[in-house]
Amino acid sequence: MYKIFEQAIPADTLSYLQDYTLFVKELTEFYQGQPKSNGSGKYWQGVDMASSLPLATDIQNQQLFEVYTSDWMFKLVTQFIPKPYLYNDQIVVKMPGEEFEFQSHTDNQFGPLKEDNTLVTQNFMMILDDFTQENGALKVRGTTKWHELLPKTGDIVMIEGNTPHYSGQNKSNKPRRVYLCHYADRPMGKDFQAGFYYQAFNGGS
Repeated sequence: MYKIFEQAIPADTLSYLQDYTLFVKELTEFYQGQPKSNGSGKYWQGVDMASSLPLATDIQNQQLFEVYTSDWMFKLVTQFIPKPYLYNDQIVVKMPGEEFEFQSHTDNQFGPLKEDNTLVTQNFMMILDDFTQENGALKVRGTTKWHELLPKTGDIVMIEGNTPHYSGQNKSNKPRRVYLCHYADRPMGKDFQAGFYYQAFNGGS
């Protein structure tokens, strides 16, 4: 299951995320493959637990966390998960010509409860640049076939945790940026890998 919320990101938040995601990409580039104290436990081309990034300042992390836990996001999330919990937020920036793509996968297959068919998670992908066929279009599995999604800057694409999806390399001449916010119907991140979020999401930021 997936759903597109058109022009759902507030203008000031969009501008902030466009700048900050690119800053984080540049900040972490040197550390790829090295250990990280939270999340997956290592630095990679994307950034997991982005609002608790060890390389960032407390103020920088808090500002991103306020987006992840904002009241407007709470209103979106609770349409699908009435009593949500925080789990993970990610920054994914594909630079021009970078060898960075995602093979077909579901988000739940990488989590701590991948064998639990009752688990409900949602991935809210904030689109910070127009998606095109050239810069790594998003492909999502529908009921009977694959759909190519080309969301616009300011949209949010919600992908349910058991929905297969993938995206290709960025072959354009500009960065392709997204900020992904993952939520679950139960606390599950505390003891998984190096530790993810697990507290209740009550909104109000």
